[in-house]
Amino acid sequence: MQTDIHGDTAVFAKISEAKMHDKKFLQHLNPSKGSMLVFDKAYNYYKQFAEWTEEGVYFVWRLKENSKAEVQDVILYKVLKKDKNGVYRIKHIHLKYKEDKREKTLRLRLVFYRDEQGRKYKFIINNWDITAEEVALIYKYRWTIETTFKKLKKNF
Repeated sequence: MQTDIHGDTAVFAKISEAKMHDKKFLQHLNPSKGSMLVFDKAYNYYKQFAEWTEEGVYFVWRLKENSKAEVQDVILYKVLKKDKNGVYRIKHIHLKYKEDKREKTLRLRLVFYRDEQGRKYKFIINNWDITAEEVALIYKYRWTIETTFKKLKKNF
């Protein structure tokens, strides 16, 4: 489902079977250049993310714990006090994927964030121009999608 960041009105919704694989669902999306897509951990189709990167489509998604990210550089490292929240680490990483039996590399930023309740998140993003704080805020806005989805399930 896609929503406008300034409201909770859906601009695209695809109802599918719960067992539909991410690869099949993602092919229904046709984002325009400059779009910002936000995904949860379940979405990890690197080839699709590489295609969007080439097309100028941006995304934020949470890194799965079993992902094999190759760290290229640590951009930021700071220790947060227990009562503080915010960005505490940023890394330049590479994720490998295959296309036409060739291994390719997806170049990304990995942003570590601790929220107000002390929960820790790892966000992956292909946009190098926005701040790490904006990355966390974009993911926070993802919850407007969840509330819209809840409304759709309730009413349909």
